[in-house]
Amino acid sequence: ADMQCSGAFPVVLALAAQGMEIDISCFGLDANGQLSDDRYMVFFNQKSCPGGGVALDLQNNGATFTVDVSRLPDSIHKLVFTAAISGEGTMRQLGASSMRLGSTSFAFAGADFQDEKAVIVGEIYQRDGQWRYGAVGQGFSGGLAALLKHFGGTEAASSAAPAAAPAPAPAPAPEAKKVSLSK
Repeated sequence: ADMQCSGAFPVVLALAAQGMEIDISCFGLDANGQLSDDRYMVFFNQKSCPGGGVALDLQNNGATFTVDVSRLPDSIHKLVFTAAISGEGTMRQLGASSMRLGSTSFAFAGADFQDEKAVIVGEIYQRDGQWRYGAVGQGFSGGLAALLKHFGGTEAASSAAPAAAPAPAPAPAPEAKKVSLSK
């Protein structure tokens, strides 16, 4: 659907988690559908991206992303909204849930899935110079780490192992940064 949005607007994910812990994220992807800059993954450890194009407010039963596509760099072509189960459970257990963008709402529930640990709920993407919204509802077998890998991001190594070598000189930011999924 075409979005006639200017300025900031809310994208609301309401999830009936049924006691499961669910991580809601937004991946800002490039023209190749990749997370080429980890600073554009907005989630519990990084609640906004540079420039304020996407900001996250977590609630008990979901999340509200405040999105302003005019504040995103030209390198970001798509925002993908996901939900991933952390720990026990599968998407099959999800109660009546939805993603709402303005007056448009996309409903989904556990009956739509099998034993997936994550779901790509919807996306806002650029086509022919216009921003559009699409409901996806695609189950994904892995959790948040698998989604991150799917979109070409890199998970930071667990801090449990001490570093043996001294830290190298800082490299250019986008390539050097890794996303920490630890809580």
